[in-house]
Amino acid sequence: FYIQALDSQPVYDVILSERTISQLVFERLPLPPEADAKPLENFLMDILTRDYLRDQLSGFINDLFDFLQGKTGQFQPSINIVPIKNTITQERTDEFMMALIASLPVCQPGLPPGIHLEAGSACKPSAVPDDAFVAQLEDTVVPLLAFMPDEIQLAEVSPDETEWQFFLPGMAVPASAILGILFLSFVALIFWYIGALIADDSWRIRLQWLGWTLLIPAIIIFLVGLSMGNNIPSFWIRYSLERADFSGLPFPEAAGILLNAVIRAALPIIARSFMMMGGISGAFSLGFIFWGLATPRKT
Repeated sequence: FYIQALDSQPVYDVILSERTISQLVFERLPLPPEADAKPLENFLMDILTRDYLRDQLSGFINDLFDFLQGKTGQFQPSINIVPIKNTITQERTDEFMMALIASLPVCQPGLPPGIHLEAGSACKPSAVPDDAFVAQLEDTVVPLLAFMPDEIQLAEVSPDETEWQFFLPGMAVPASAILGILFLSFVALIFWYIGALIADDSWRIRLQWLGWTLLIPAIIIFLVGLSMGNNIPSFWIRYSLERADFSGLPFPEAAGILLNAVIRAALPIIARSFMMMGGISGAFSLGFIFWGLATPRKT
């Protein structure tokens, strides 16, 4: 379900949107706000393929569930940038350097040409052609990229920071949550059956009571799924995300848009699940009702 919700075109459209890529470029390079980074943004959009993003999302989900199930002690979501590094430093180095130089603004008086992360400046000289400046920077930029870490850590969550990791002693979240759901379902089933026994002493009435009491929640569940499939929750999703604080995330501006896309991709799947459960429950309830009507009256 989670991979299916994330592996959708709206999610990829947000990740590969001009807004997200532009924010990535301006966060990693000390460019002035008025700089035109379109050449570098277009290059990055070209090398960030859907297959690469799918691999990253799948790894993210697998690491999350390994942590929830207690297989790992920490959850460290990260982005594997080895394929990107190999593409830049081995396969398309010249194209990358030309896009990088084309995105740099002309140096203002007093600023040294080049990329100086410590000084917070990145520019190119006005009197040197881009081709010549590429040759000057390539010997320093490409080795720096090769020595970059293979993974970019997005966050780190340890068991000490997540008291919710274990619901029951010795059981991780999925197992304990499933056990809790099964226990509550069993209790509800017992009370449902006891209610039918109390309702009347004839099975004709008891079966109808079981059917009608099951039909009402079945209709409610089906209508909830139907409303979710008709985008009725869109207003409340947008309302909540507009007031959420994403300042602690690596890309706060794009986080809300990405989360909105993920929720919208997941809603049809959840809606179908609700409608399926409502339909199955409704079928069982009608079966109980007609079974009760077909049962002879007590004489």
